Amino acid sequence: MDRTAVAEEIVSASANRLCLDMRFLTMAVLSLRREVVPGEGPPSCDGGTVTFRADSVIADYRSDPNLVTRGLAHCVMHCILGHADPLGSPSRLLAEDMIAEYVLDSLNTPHVTVDGRDDRMYACEKFFRRAGAPAPELVEKELDEASQWQTDLYARMFARDDNSMHAESDSAEWRELAQQAVAEVEGFIRDVGGGTDAFVSIMRIRNRRRYDYRSFLRKFMTRRSSVRESMDEFDPIFYTYGLSMYGNVPLMDSLESSDSHRVEEFVIAIDTSGSTMRGPVAAFLEEAFAVLRQSGMGRGVNLHVVQCDEEVRSDDVVRCEGDIRRLASDFRLRGGKGTDFRPVFRYVDALVESGEFRNLRGLMYFTDGMGTYPERRPPYDTAFVFCDDRYTELDVPPWAMRLVVRTSDLAGREEAAR
Repeated sequence: MDRTAVAEEIVSASANRLCLDMRFLTMAVLSLRREVVPGEGPPSCDGGTVTFRADSVIADYRSDPNLVTRGLAHCVMHCILGHADPLGSPSRLLAEDMIAEYVLDSLNTPHVTVDGRDDRMYACEKFFRRAGAPAPELVEKELDEASQWQTDLYARMFARDDNSMHAESDSAEWRELAQQAVAEVEGFIRDVGGGTDAFVSIMRIRNRRRYDYRSFLRKFMTRRSSVRESMDEFDPIFYTYGLSMYGNVPLMDSLESSDSHRVEEFVIAIDTSGSTMRGPVAAFLEEAFAVLRQSGMGRGVNLHVVQCDEEVRSDDVVRCEGDIRRLASDFRLRGGKGTDFRPVFRYVDALVESGEFRNLRGLMYFTDGMGTYPERRPPYDTAFVFCDDRYTELDVPPWAMRLVVRTSDLAGREEAAR
């Protein structure tokens, strides 16, 4: 039997052992083709095929059979976690390797564990604490600040595959496989031991949705009937024929009602506590104003931009394009103290009672942290939009929607707002 055939048997047995250790990864393992080619080198994965080098497989197996299983598990974990950019910076690729290895070390299963586990976990936990969360973009920033000898050491500790082949592992198929893996590990948590917490928390970061707040704004647009000609349903042929035949009697008149989507009555509340930065706030408002312009600045538009920390500091009313330009050119944060959401709701409720709002569609509260929420559900839809780069678990009352945006999501608008 030649070396390639021997290596193929080793890889096949390693895949079986991986599925035995981590049943929640079975579908992911089976979705990848396995290929063994002659030569030496680490395994590589392009999101569809894991390629092994026969000589290295045999050498690793002789040294420690778990090394081959670990290499396959490392590639599968990259795919599950959506690590898909082969052109990423060295720090980004190392950050992804650290996160993949940390998950495997945390699970600590019989056929995947290899020497050096304690050192790897200590190094990862130290960097994760500094970064704020085990997210590649955050760990990458910390690695950029590390010394060259430290990053070289970590590269030797954590690299197990050829990162240059990463591709297509953030596809819809892999996102679905990732969600299935989380569901299965939560269902069989007792079978795989207590080391699944790290996997579940990192998978929550991977699966966290990046909300489009412009789409959210559109949900609050009022569908209304406006009295105007609907040219989509107007037939000019019969209309003009009737006028030419009978003088002033058209055969078919134009339909004079048409549904239109328009932002009419809405409140945007801004948290102006001491930790709030002007850049993200201004960028968010630019996005909101863009939606307002797209929906039309007709009659009935009544948008209130309320600033509040521990108390309401200002209320800018937008009813026309001129109001938008004025607010955008002269916008500054007012406040700087603690965070309390309740004053805004009391203020808006008073506006409703006074008749300022006749059909308030909703309130969107832009904030960077937790505050004190109202005890009762308001009579209008409410969402809290958190600007959070550290994947903090942020809870809101059951009657409110929660959306999370990152600074990078606002980067384009923030540059324009400066």
